[in-house]
Amino acid sequence: MLSTSPMDVFRYSVRSPDARSGLHSVMRLASYALMLLAACLLSACGPAKRPAEPDNLFWPLPPDPPKIKYIQSIYSEDDIGRVYSFMEKLFGKDYHDSLVRPYGVFARTGAMAVADVTLRRVLLFDLTSKRLTIVGDDGTLRIPSAVVIDSSGRIYVADGPGGKVALYDASGRYLTAFLMKDSRPIALALNEQAGKLYVIDGDGHRILVFGLDGRRIAVIGKAGRGAGEFNFPIDIAIDRSGLLYVLDARNFRVQILEEDGSYLRSFGSAGDVPGSFANPKGIALDSKGHIYVTDAAYSNFQIFDSTGNILLFVGSLGPRPGELHLPAGISIDEQDRIYVADQLNGRVQIFQYLDSQ
Repeated sequence: MLSTSPMDVFRYSVRSPDARSGLHSVMRLASYALMLLAACLLSACGPAKRPAEPDNLFWPLPPDPPKIKYIQSIYSEDDIGRVYSFMEKLFGKDYHDSLVRPYGVFARTGAMAVADVTLRRVLLFDLTSKRLTIVGDDGTLRIPSAVVIDSSGRIYVADGPGGKVALYDASGRYLTAFLMKDSRPIALALNEQAGKLYVIDGDGHRILVFGLDGRRIAVIGKAGRGAGEFNFPIDIAIDRSGLLYVLDARNFRVQILEEDGSYLRSFGSAGDVPGSFANPKGIALDSKGHIYVTDAAYSNFQIFDSTGNILLFVGSLGPRPGELHLPAGISIDEQDRIYVADQLNGRVQIFQYLDSQ
């Protein structure tokens, strides 16, 4: 009786043409299976597909000529056209790239910075390179509420509980902080030409003015209801001539001041009709001098002319494009694109002002 060892069987199998053919078939099947598995992994790990953005949302409704157009919503880095590497498709990203509760927003052509109060970070979206930089993941921020960027790319962040404005370079590296004892900085506006940073001190009901070297040079306003006085100012914007537009939230008005803080005029009142305010949160200006104010109670933003007459309001409560849920910060870039921090929808919505001359 012949005895056949496992090694003999192996030697036979690799020498036998039929066996080799079978082995090659198995290897081909295994290769196909691996390719199929990789394809499945790539499909599963890639960015989730969102419904196509509508291209027909305008305000006001016809037959009036359109003035505002909805462009898109940004929830995460994927929404700016981020291209995944092969390894990212397989294993995902090694950082958190999605907004949770965006509050402050600042935009200039090619960049959008968002202060997220839940993440305790600033998310800097580079709209040209289609990449995201996380600012403040070194623990230097407690609750960021506002952000501005200067022409060199330096990033200023208002951190109320930290009692400071933190300063970062263009890559998001921490540089220094402007410390503000007994103050709660909640909003910022930058006048580079004048070399001034305006900081809203919410608890102090005033505006602190700093040089870009961090030296405090002036204080504007005090608590009150009179001209040039504030009751919880919450945001500030600057026009091309240097005038200050202060959202005086609990006085339910917008105050317009000279660069040095001298009072010029104001508009607004408490109410529940267009043109009035209930819970105003953010203010911005477009290239034509129109004044935009978000209102969390109304779930919209209202647009006023330079004298305070209501022109239009955009938005209503909901999660769909053009709808808002607790809107807060607002910013307008050089191309008159309007960026609105939509807090409870976890996104920034982008609109376009349409100038029909």
